[in-house]
Amino acid sequence: MNASSIKFQLNIQFALLALLAIFVATAIFTWQLRHLDNVVQEVSLGHQVDDLVASISVADDGSLRLDLTPELVRLYEQGHSGSLFLIRNAVGNILFYDGDDVLEILGGAPKFPATFDFFPVADLSDEEARGLDPRRFGLTRRVETQVGTIFVTVAQHGVVDDFLNSAVARELTDDALLVGVPLISIFLLAAAGFVRFSTRGLTSLSDEAQAIGPQNIRARLPVHVAPTEVVPLALAFNDAMDRVAEGFDHQRRFTIDAAHQLKTPLAVLRARLESLSAFDGRETLSNDLDHMDRLVRQLLTSARLSVIKIDPNETIDLASLTTEAVVALAPVALERGKMLELEHADTRIIVPGEAHLAIEALLNVVENAIAHTEAGSTVTIDIREPATIDVMDRGPGVPLSDRKHILMPFAQGRYATPGGSGMGLAIVTHIMTLHGGTVSITDRDGGGAIFSLTFPTQKTPEDG
Repeated sequence: MNASSIKFQLNIQFALLALLAIFVATAIFTWQLRHLDNVVQEVSLGHQVDDLVASISVADDGSLRLDLTPELVRLYEQGHSGSLFLIRNAVGNILFYDGDDVLEILGGAPKFPATFDFFPVADLSDEEARGLDPRRFGLTRRVETQVGTIFVTVAQHGVVDDFLNSAVARELTDDALLVGVPLISIFLLAAAGFVRFSTRGLTSLSDEAQAIGPQNIRARLPVHVAPTEVVPLALAFNDAMDRVAEGFDHQRRFTIDAAHQLKTPLAVLRARLESLSAFDGRETLSNDLDHMDRLVRQLLTSARLSVIKIDPNETIDLASLTTEAVVALAPVALERGKMLELEHADTRIIVPGEAHLAIEALLNVVENAIAHTEAGSTVTIDIREPATIDVMDRGPGVPLSDRKHILMPFAQGRYATPGGSGMGLAIVTHIMTLHGGTVSITDRDGGGAIFSLTFPTQKTPEDG
C-alpha cells in the first residue's frame, strides 16, 4: 500500500491509537501491580466473606442462623490475627458480630454499599498488633438472602504472603494477556474494516475514473457517492474532463473535415494525372497519390472509430470472416507472386462484435502480411479456439522492441512497408479494443511473424 494513500495513513493512525491504548493499559496494569498489596488484602477478605455467607442458613422460624465452622471459630477467636466480622440487615440492625468492641475497632458503623466497599481501618499500635502487621483492612459486601438483604463486614490485619502476591500477579498478568491481545487484534482488524468501509466511495470513484476512455469520454464521476472531503476533487475532475471532451471533439471534427476536404482534390489530381500523356515519373506520382488516398481513408476510419459503439447483440462468425478476407485479398497476393492459405475454415466459432469492423481489422493484418512475406511463400490464416485468428507470414519477423511500438498510430517498425503510413495496425488495435479483444505478435517457427487477433468468447445461456 502506498505510504501517501488515505487508507495507509488511516491504518497507521489506528495502529498508533492502539499502541497508545496499550501504553495506557500497561501504565494502569503497572499501577495495579505496584498496589498489589491492596489487591491481595481485598482477595483475602473476599474469601472470608464467602466463608461467612456459606455459614448462614435460615432457621425454622424464618430467621437467619450463623453456624461458624471450626476454622472460622479459630479465626475469630478474641485477639487472634485481629480478624473480626459484623453482619447487619438492610436497616442497620446488627445480626451477628465478633466481640463487643467491633464497632469501636471499625471506627463506627461501616457503610451500606451497593455492591462492596474495601476500606482501611485505623492502624494498631505495636502493642496491639502483637508482632503482626499493624495495618488493618476491612471489606463490606452486600448479600441477597432468602429473608432479605444483609451486609457482611470483615476486617483483619494486613496479609503478608509472597506466594499469594505472586499468584495474584500471575493471575492479573494472564488475564491481561488473555483479554488484551485478542482485543487489540480485534481492534486492528475492525479498524482496517472501518477504513475500507469508509473509503468505499473512493474505490467506486477510482473504478469509474478507470472506465472513462475515448468510447465514453462524456462519462463523469458520480459525485453523490464521493466522501464530502473528496467532492471538490471529483467536481474539478469532471470539469477537466469536460474540457478534454471538448478538445477531443474538436480534434475529431477537424480530422474528419480535413480528410473529407482532401478527398476531392486527390480525386481531381488523379483524374488529371490519368488524362496526361505518359511521362517520366508518372508511375511514381500515381503511387504517391495512392499512398495519400490510403492515408486519408485511414484517417477517416480512425476518426469514425472514436465514436462507434459495439452492439452487444451483434455476432461474428470467424470462419465466414476469414473466408471473406481470403477471397478479397487472394488476387492481390497472386499478383505479387504469393499465396494465401486458410486452415480450419470449418471451425465454427461465434463471437460478439461487428463483422464490418472485424473484417477491416483482418484485411489490414493480412495486407500487412502479404506486403512483408517473401515472394513465392504463403501467408497462412488459421482459426484457433477459443476465439483467435492467427495470420502467419514468412517475412523478416518483428523484433521484440517493435512489437508494442508498431501498434501505435503513425508508428513504423524496423521493416516498415514502403509507402506505409503507420496507421493500419493502429486501426487494427483500435477495432480489437472496441471488441474487448487484443492484438499480439509472436515469432513463427521457421521464420516470419504471427499476428493474433483474439476476440472475447460468446456467452452461452449457461454462462448467464
